[in-house]
Amino acid sequence: MVLSGKLWPLHLKPKDDELLSSWLVRLARANSVTDHTLCSSAWPDKSIWNRDIDKSADDEIIKVLAEKTGTSYERAFQTTLRAYEGFVYEKHNPNGNTPWIMPVGVYHRLHRRYGLQYCPECLSEDKEPYFRRRWRLAFNTICEKHCTLLRDRCPRCGAPVNFHRVQCDAPSITLCSKCGFDLRRAKPRVVDCFRQLYLQHRLLKAVKDGYVLLPGRLSVYSHLYFKILHQVMKLLVTRKKAYKLSRQVRKFVSGMPQQFFAHHRGFHYIEVLDVRNRYKLLTMASWLLDDWPYRFVTYCKKIPLLSFDLLKDMRNVPYWYWHVVFENLYEADWQPSKLEVVAAINYLKKGSQKVYKQWVAELMGVSLDLRKRKDIIRLFRKHGRFHLAA
Repeated sequence: MVLSGKLWPLHLKPKDDELLSSWLVRLARANSVTDHTLCSSAWPDKSIWNRDIDKSADDEIIKVLAEKTGTSYERAFQTTLRAYEGFVYEKHNPNGNTPWIMPVGVYHRLHRRYGLQYCPECLSEDKEPYFRRRWRLAFNTICEKHCTLLRDRCPRCGAPVNFHRVQCDAPSITLCSKCGFDLRRAKPRVVDCFRQLYLQHRLLKAVKDGYVLLPGRLSVYSHLYFKILHQVMKLLVTRKKAYKLSRQVRKFVSGMPQQFFAHHRGFHYIEVLDVRNRYKLLTMASWLLDDWPYRFVTYCKKIPLLSFDLLKDMRNVPYWYWHVVFENLYEADWQPSKLEVVAAINYLKKGSQKVYKQWVAELMGVSLDLRKRKDIIRLFRKHGRFHLAA
């Protein structure tokens, strides 16, 4: 056989839903070279393994890989996490945090976070084991085929998955790079709740179809649905008031243990939770969004959770969510009138020669945004003889 030089000697095609890094490692092993050698020859001016290549691969990397393997550009592109843009989230961030994409925490070509999951039985059934792209998604916690909970670390030593660190002459990429344990031998953790299996199927179908059908035959783009699902999950684990909501939900969700992970104060990143906690959190959040919007509104009113809590830190809020919150859970912040502010100033002047705007705000029980109102600033200047600082 005469080689043209345009293709690698053994140019394997990506398998169904294969992850880019998994494809690269299989190509290197097939050509009897290390993955570092393969990538250095193909992209001499680019760093591949000292970053999350599945997330950061640019058009040049995809183009060269497609040419060297005789694969179409579109098929090669589908191995990257960037292909989820517009389906799972609105905008992909190649070098930072992206909603639903679990970080692997690359440090000196080593994964330090548990951002790559796997199903032991899927790997066992593969004629040539490979890692799936959907195993990087935070809402993917169950293997539909085997009805088991995914794993996110080595069951023997607890190390994250680093299949690219396995020696090229090792019998399989399924070996743990730290202790050598074969991940295919990990004990399956069976999920016997039909609700969770159906939920997983529905979410993965939404990624494929690009839309979600809500109750009342309301159809929304999938990335807009995932945005609200992400917001509700984050709300349940980060807000003290919402933690009360999670206690209520656990009473009605079948198979949900009463003991749940502790409230994470100041925690804003659900993608770093382990697979069990993400599984529980996803179940509760999806239960709240079922029967939309009646169940969600009913339980939010019980706490109560109002528009400030439900829309916190959100930009470009999808209309299907915003109008429900606005119509049912909106409560405008009370703002004092000018006469009320003057009365508070006079009250403070009786006991002190200096009056601060902060003292006025605290006395009236309003936020410090009171100090930014132009009419309040004019009132302070008009009444004079007291301090304008703070």
